[in-house]
Amino acid sequence: MGKPRALEASWQAMLAELRWRAERACNLLSELFSWEARYFSEKAELVIRELDLPQAKASMLLDFAEKAVECLDKAHPQAESKLQKLLAALEKNSVKVEPSPYGKKTLHVTPMNEGWHVNASRTHEWMFSLPIHGVSKDTSFPDILRLNSEELYYLQAGWRASDEGEDKGAPEMATTQAWQVIAWAAVRHGSLWIYLKALNLNKGRLSIKWCIKAKSWEQQWPTREGKKLAQQAAKQHPLALLTWYLGDGERHKYDLRYAVGNSEEHLPKELAQQIVQAAYQTSYGKLLDLLGSEKWEALKQLLPKQHPVYAAFQGYTFWLTYHAYHEGRRILQAFSLFKDPSEAEKLAKALADIGIEARISTHKNRYRRLRLSGHGILRLAENSPEWRSALKRLAQRHNLQPKTPMLRRLLELAENPPQPETKFSARCELHAVPEQLSSARVDHV
Repeated sequence: MGKPRALEASWQAMLAELRWRAERACNLLSELFSWEARYFSEKAELVIRELDLPQAKASMLLDFAEKAVECLDKAHPQAESKLQKLLAALEKNSVKVEPSPYGKKTLHVTPMNEGWHVNASRTHEWMFSLPIHGVSKDTSFPDILRLNSEELYYLQAGWRASDEGEDKGAPEMATTQAWQVIAWAAVRHGSLWIYLKALNLNKGRLSIKWCIKAKSWEQQWPTREGKKLAQQAAKQHPLALLTWYLGDGERHKYDLRYAVGNSEEHLPKELAQQIVQAAYQTSYGKLLDLLGSEKWEALKQLLPKQHPVYAAFQGYTFWLTYHAYHEGRRILQAFSLFKDPSEAEKLAKALADIGIEARISTHKNRYRRLRLSGHGILRLAENSPEWRSALKRLAQRHNLQPKTPMLRRLLELAENPPQPETKFSARCELHAVPEQLSSARVDHV
């Protein structure tokens, strides 16, 4: 029995699209492989120079880049030969199309007398993947970031929450982004196996699919359930949110969005500031700058246009704002964001103990936002150099004028600090923190 006519017609349209993509790929193939080879060579040298790597690590990184280039050099003629054979078969209509045994939405397109096939799958448009076989290298990647165990754990959790899988108990990454190869290897350093799996005949830019297996590591979050556990861990720390975003992040105007299977996870946009600052507190932020990561640049675009003004109370960070509120009236406020409602309530009580009222509200249906009014900020500024310094920066930014008694007092504090009251200062337990947020608190994102 022959195939249904409607199905045959859809296959003919698919084959016509495949032929157009294959012709286009032939013209762009050399440019793609040359670009990726240059990328690995040039970025390795740049990282060595900018991170000031010692000789042993520099040599290892250069060897890694050389092995990646060797894979590209070996894969290029194979991809070119298969494209030519595919085009010849399509022109003669000598291809076999059959459903994939591994998925109902995938077809196998096999040129006659060939032992390989193109994967064709469709969501909103056709996606074609030309296989590359037998191109792999054993190599090593040095520890270029010198991260502590906690930082490394959370960076790994974020990658596992998104793109990282496992192969026989070892972490494995598949990506079509050259920068992700290096960014992932940097947190799974040690012995690696790299191989080229496919050439994707995209409608837009062609891409090469890389796979990397970290042989020096055991997957901490195995199986499908492990990915869910890694996502839970990723929500606990800004460094994990960073690598989760680098894998599955989607830029959006109002919040941070992460693809989770066929759904999305939404987090407050305000977290972008903490994520970026945590990255720069380690060398990972600088590495991403050097690699030219598009996802990293997109994340930084979510930051406020002006650098926010921060101050801390009992180790919790507040950001100070002075914005229009109602009928042109501007108000001074300070906010802190919490995952755990009990943490917000605990801090509100500590503030109440020193006579400062803090209001708690629900933010983005998940987080608690603790807000201080201008009077609360005034009380903290009277006893904290850090809060006075923050007020001074805010006053200069907005050109504050002493129009009200409270603003006059705030401006006086910004310029002329008073002698603190000993009893009040002891109860405040104010701690100065650097302008960049500390990422040590894993329970307060």
